Amino acid sequence: MEQMYQDYKDLVEFRLVYIREAHAADTNFSGGVAHEFGINEHQTHAERCEAANLLLENEELTIPCLIDDMWDAVSHVYSAHPDRVYLVGTDGRLAIAGKPGPGGLKPGLVEVNKWLSEFRQRGSEPGLPPTAVAPGEQRHIETDLNGPTNRAKASPGKNIFSH
Repeated sequence: MEQMYQDYKDLVEFRLVYIREAHAADTNFSGGVAHEFGINEHQTHAERCEAANLLLENEELTIPCLIDDMWDAVSHVYSAHPDRVYLVGTDGRLAIAGKPGPGGLKPGLVEVNKWLSEFRQRGSEPGLPPTAVAPGEQRHIETDLNGPTNRAKASPGKNIFSH
């Protein structure tokens, strides 16, 4: 992610959105950085901000980071848990909606990198697929690849991030 940011930050805006910790140390799914640093399920927005800063420092990320609110608005709207990658075109449509992670994260990043490379070569945005969501249109985003599908309606245009 960091390398892609460095390669294309002059071309597009990047935002990393830190959501609820997927592998908090005080859960049955504890693991990774959260387990290593004792990051528990966030009880306050300040705790969530501290955890995000720890992630940015640990992973040496310089990508601008937004923090989801304690109601997990971004996570719910974009079906972002545990992790996911999106590319939003300049017209507000989702050009790429990666599959849910962790298995979908790397393929999503590859797809975004390909799109950004084409954008740089052409000097304009590549055409969007027919499935791209128009501004103001609602879209169902699949959240489970193997089981029953849970769906969330995306509502573009709302400011659902906290600072």
